Amino acid sequence: MRRVRLRRKSVLINLALATAMVTGAGFAYAAVDDGGGSSPSTRTRTGKVTKGTVMATVSATGSLASPSDVGIGFTAAGKVTAVRVKVGDAVTAGQVLAEVDPTQAQEALDAAESAVAVAQANLTKARAGTPVQPNGGGGNDGGSGNQYSDVRNTVLRGTVDGSGAVPTATPTTAPPRSTSTPAAQPHPTVTVTVTKAATATPTPSTTVDAAAVTQAEAALVTADNKLADAQRVLAGCVLKAPSAGVVASVAGKVGDTVSASAATSSGSSSGAGGASGSTGGQGQSGSSGSSTTASGFVVLANPTGMQTKVSFSEADAGKVEAGQPATVTLNVDSTVRLNARVVSVNPLPDGGASAGSVKYGATIALEGDVSSLRTGQTANISVIVAVAENALQVPSAAVTGTGATASVRVLSNGVEQRRTVTVGVVGDQTTQIVSGLAEGDEIVVGTTAVSATGGATAGRSGQSTRGGTTGGAGLGGGGVIPGGAGGGGFPGGGTR
Repeated sequence: MRRVRLRRKSVLINLALATAMVTGAGFAYAAVDDGGGSSPSTRTRTGKVTKGTVMATVSATGSLASPSDVGIGFTAAGKVTAVRVKVGDAVTAGQVLAEVDPTQAQEALDAAESAVAVAQANLTKARAGTPVQPNGGGGNDGGSGNQYSDVRNTVLRGTVDGSGAVPTATPTTAPPRSTSTPAAQPHPTVTVTVTKAATATPTPSTTVDAAAVTQAEAALVTADNKLADAQRVLAGCVLKAPSAGVVASVAGKVGDTVSASAATSSGSSSGAGGASGSTGGQGQSGSSGSSTTASGFVVLANPTGMQTKVSFSEADAGKVEAGQPATVTLNVDSTVRLNARVVSVNPLPDGGASAGSVKYGATIALEGDVSSLRTGQTANISVIVAVAENALQVPSAAVTGTGATASVRVLSNGVEQRRTVTVGVVGDQTTQIVSGLAEGDEIVVGTTAVSATGGATAGRSGQSTRGGTTGGAGLGGGGVIPGGAGGGGFPGGGTR
């Protein structure tokens, strides 16, 4: 008997709950229904004309890279004999990073020095020329064949007076002797003078071949250049840091054989290479591409001058100019906002663009402290292309039309009227009003359509207390369903 009473009581409670639910649903339907059957209702959203900063931006995403990142490679081929750093080490400019066996480089330098010496001797010889011997003469007056043909021997008797005449010799007579002794016959004494005309000794002449001199000079220049190359190669057997930084990678170990490569590669180039086993090359510069990672036997990272290269759509690229400010956020920490500036905009489209998707590249340089940033981090860029400070502004949704046809709906004493306005900067969320409105004017931002089902749902979703006055908060603080009705439909556990 007692069980029957309990069952009856339970049935009565369930009937009462069912009746309450049906009644609440009826109230909700009546509140939403506007008399047009199932037609949706609308809610007008209004706002005020205010003053503030209107900002227009364009956005893009790219990866950080530093032009100060540098990859260093050996300029000499050989076996690695020492690696003095590891990844993560901080190094200073000029610090030794690694070394290779200099034997081959020293031999090449010795050969280059010898070639320079030979080239210098050949040039000296060419400039000296070839001596030319004079031809033999016909001899003296007597045809003796003496090469000094102008030399004459003159035999004069007596005294030569310079006139060319030969005077008669004057005999000398012995003193008289006794008659008893026969007198000796006098012998005339003749004085002979031989005179040779003085002549200058000729100097042998030389002939210089201009073509031979030019050829020797060119050979010396070539030899000097090869010597300079050999000196650089020998110096490149010791790898030194060109600047301060942190070791980002080391492409080999002691015992590896490396090939000669470009001395350095910057962060804006791309390449491939490395040292491996006994035959692996390292750090050779590859073809330029979209990669912004430096390559080499040792790569040094340096965030100084951190920047990113991004691409903007055709419409946005026309608004971007060098010098414009920008903000940067990183995926690794979106709460950090960094200042940046547009460095350049490429006037040519990006390669591989198809019709309807033309993009133009721009370089964005970060400002301020970038010591904690790393190459490769994803950066979200917002370039400020236009800004108006202390300007009259309205929500952009309140403006319809463009140019001379731009207008805003204004509420005056509860009456809505459309007013033509002059628009300035069109920002991301607000639009500058140059004329046509005054600060404080009430404007219509838009209308929201709410169906009967949607209104009931909004009422339920907005319910947080039993029958509170804010039951309609699900519609933004008000709506078609008043707070009391919306909250009173399903008190508390209205889903039961």
